[in-house]
Amino acid sequence: MNLRRLGRCGVIVAVTVAPLAGMPAWAQNAEPERIRGVLASVEKSLIVVRGSDNKTVRLHLSESVTIFGLSKASFADVTFGKYVGAVSEKLGDDIYSPIVRDSLSWLHRGYELRIIDEQLRGIAVGHRKWDLTPTSVMTHGWVDDMEDRVISIKYGPTEEEETDVEVPRDVPVLAMSRGDFSLLKPGAHVVAGAQEGPDGRYMAVFIFVGKDGVVPRF
Repeated sequence: MNLRRLGRCGVIVAVTVAPLAGMPAWAQNAEPERIRGVLASVEKSLIVVRGSDNKTVRLHLSESVTIFGLSKASFADVTFGKYVGAVSEKLGDDIYSPIVRDSLSWLHRGYELRIIDEQLRGIAVGHRKWDLTPTSVMTHGWVDDMEDRVISIKYGPTEEEETDVEVPRDVPVLAMSRGDFSLLKPGAHVVAGAQEGPDGRYMAVFIFVGKDGVVPRF
């Protein structure tokens, strides 16, 4: 393990032992249904999302819904220690990362990389299955090493708790920050997390909103 990687382990342990203050419940425990599409209409307490199949879903809003804005960024903005999120897919059981460490790690191909605002550091930290493809995973953590366009996203103190993700040049790199209701405009591309209530209505828990034509993928 190189010194750069070793030096960050203490920071990771300190941050991951407790949830981020003010972190939305969805980022800690809940697993809401994700709805992707374009905002067809926006009201004070209701949005309508039109999916790629042209079907619409009505999502009710509360004042506690968490809204995030996504804008265009560059891979050049990725530096050591940055908090990031990525959806990726393992390339194969015999394709290993070019990043050298004590043990081999599989290489993942990224579908989208988000550089997360420092105020949100620690949000959704970890590695879990995702629904973009049948074998996709989502990882949030710290950039712990880099080799060309491959980054190591670390989410725990051990070498097993990291994912090496290749970010091809055609993969979107986005900046993620807190947003507000002003981002909810007809025509905006969104990914919303929603939970069905006992009355059958879907309540939005969080909404990622693409700014300036950005289309979120996860």
